[in-house]
Amino acid sequence: MSEAKPMLYVVHCVDAEGPLYEPVEATFQRLKSIFGLDLAPDHRVLKQLQAGTYDLGDPDLARKVARTLAPDQLAYLDDWTRIEAMLDAVDADAVRLRVPDSRGGAWTVSWHCLAHFGFNPARNPRRRDLGVHNVFDRYAARYGFDGARDRLHWHFHPIPFSGQANHCATHYLNDPSIFEIVSRRVLERHWFPCANRPGLNVERPDSHWFLEQWLPYDMGNNHADHDHDQPDLDHGRWGDWRRAPLDWVVYHPHHDDYQRPGQCRRAIARCLNLQARYNAITPAEVEAAFRAAADRPVVMAFTNHDFRSLEPGIAEMQDWLREISARHPGVEWVYADSATAMRGALGQGEAPHARFAVEVTATGNGGHRLDVRLDRDPFGPQPWFCYLSREGRVFHDNLGFGLEPRRWFYEFDEESIPLEAVARIGLATNTGNGRTSVTTFDPATGARTDAFHN
Repeated sequence: MSEAKPMLYVVHCVDAEGPLYEPVEATFQRLKSIFGLDLAPDHRVLKQLQAGTYDLGDPDLARKVARTLAPDQLAYLDDWTRIEAMLDAVDADAVRLRVPDSRGGAWTVSWHCLAHFGFNPARNPRRRDLGVHNVFDRYAARYGFDGARDRLHWHFHPIPFSGQANHCATHYLNDPSIFEIVSRRVLERHWFPCANRPGLNVERPDSHWFLEQWLPYDMGNNHADHDHDQPDLDHGRWGDWRRAPLDWVVYHPHHDDYQRPGQCRRAIARCLNLQARYNAITPAEVEAAFRAAADRPVVMAFTNHDFRSLEPGIAEMQDWLREISARHPGVEWVYADSATAMRGALGQGEAPHARFAVEVTATGNGGHRLDVRLDRDPFGPQPWFCYLSREGRVFHDNLGFGLEPRRWFYEFDEESIPLEAVARIGLATNTGNGRTSVTTFDPATGARTDAFHN
């Protein structure tokens, strides 16, 4: 591990979810759900609510409603044509190089891609692009997995009991979809997540322990001491970070409470919302990040969504960076993706990727044994292990642990699945410094693919 030097890493995390559609009827439905206001859907009334001129009998309530329904918050991009046009604009040098960082570098985006998978297709009123790879493939085609500037990272929405694609939930493991999504990323795209942006800002004990096994970096801490005027988001209903650090510190969480510093493996960074109605990053927060970076490495992360135009938020942040960095000439600051920033802030250096060695042998009972070895320590206790059956089903399972470090095994037989029924086997891991390794192979032919990311 190298020494972490003072540096401000500026990280734009985009929750890449694809198109979102909301008719005025649904907007008024949200108004009732959030504030208890039962008003007939009407565009004229909506404009008055946005302007704060509609008489609600309470000026403070009118202010909160106006913020929730602000025109920029309702300016949804409802198809991929509109999103692609927005991305074309954002990718132009006029935007990316408008305010270079200390090294002359261009604005960088971490595309944390969501899979709308596991939801009930019949319950998709916001017209989300359902499918395991639909959103991911769009951004992979545009930027690559490990682009010269932008990179692809992980985002997940827990599946609600309703199955409705626009409903929220907090429990990762009440539905097996997350295991199939990750496994299909490994088996079909030769990719594995390294840096997390929690969907809905939600973490709970089950997701805390899931992440602790697999992902070294977590852009999750959404704690701010302002903007507490949205009834649907206050009191920790969804993203609960009320006990987490309020300063720009990267911390390792406690085993029993992801919000408290402790001795867990993964590292959590603070990530506030950009141009949002709740826990929004402000010039004062940017100023605080620059002050902190005079003495230590700091990750200043912020997030918004691809279903609204990204350019206004980028321009606003660039203006703040230009003005505030001028007041801190001794602070070096750079744009970086999530993994690069965390690796730098933690002083983890450029250690190489881990490499898998695999061997399949026949056992005396008619089954087969897979032996797995790594040449470097994985981030968690075991690699991700999955396989695709010849019938097209995807399975994720635990490995058995060998008696020596970095050794695992798996038995293919009548109690798991006969090896003859397996079309492809996948293994993936991160190292502690966020180097991602993926290996897939055909057990019948031995044909193998290795991929390395981050």
